[in-house]
Amino acid sequence: MNVLMKLFPSMAVDFAAKVRWRMRYDRRPLLVALQDKVQVRGFAASKGVRTARLLHVTDRAETLPLAALPPRCMLKANHSCAWNIMRFDGAYYFFGNGSGTVDADGAFLSAESARACALTEAEVLERCRGWLASRHFNAHEWAYQQIPPRILVEEWLEPLRGAELLDYRFFTFNGDVKAIAMGSPRYRKLHQNVFFDPDWNAIALTKYKELRPDPMPDRPAHLDEMLRIARTLGEGIDFIRVDLYETTQGVVLGEMTVYPEAGEPTSPTTCPVFNHWLSDHWKLRRMDAIKALLHARKQMD
Repeated sequence: MNVLMKLFPSMAVDFAAKVRWRMRYDRRPLLVALQDKVQVRGFAASKGVRTARLLHVTDRAETLPLAALPPRCMLKANHSCAWNIMRFDGAYYFFGNGSGTVDADGAFLSAESARACALTEAEVLERCRGWLASRHFNAHEWAYQQIPPRILVEEWLEPLRGAELLDYRFFTFNGDVKAIAMGSPRYRKLHQNVFFDPDWNAIALTKYKELRPDPMPDRPAHLDEMLRIARTLGEGIDFIRVDLYETTQGVVLGEMTVYPEAGEPTSPTTCPVFNHWLSDHWKLRRMDAIKALLHARKQMD
């Protein structure tokens, strides 16, 4: 990277620029397998990592056994993000990223939010047919475009503590976890987030695009195990975000993310110091690093 800085001393490649470089140039089949919510299960199983129990998978919406599904479960499209439907106490609701299922105070599925996202079985099938006939909405995210569309049904996961299933997002570089971000329907609704280091110390940013949670999330009871899992799944991969849940059944893999926030500028934070620090841990081969820098420069012109 020193050579690159001599070529372009006024410019550095931040984390989002490397995500965009990956979207544009990296064509490893592994990225497809990791991004696919069905295929990633085999990868996780080969590493001894638990995933939510798969109840059904299909590429034909009409084969979904809606009436016979458990009272609580999740339906997901494997080839995009936020294409999710929740079955909760026998009724169906559009889940998306979860923010529509909570109210402004974070209450889950009140009468108001339930009415807003309720679906009939016919509407569930209609949405699933539409998803199966579509590709991921961002054509630049190459790995998503290669995934054969399917609908999967997963078991319902209960949080180990509290009423909310928190999503712990481990930014992992060649098996080395450098930062952990938080996610949940309530956090997304309230535009909250915080980054922790592997010792669960909150990382101070120079700029914040989201509010810090109040109260701050407690250290996970199984943090050491979660770190071990993230390191195991990320071993040998230049960068991957490993999303884990802490449930009553133990630590469960949610998904593996190859293009966090699609490389949007000022992601994952609006703090340039943090974004460049995070980028420094993503080691690219010299020619790939040159491509990333030139690509970032071209987008700025």
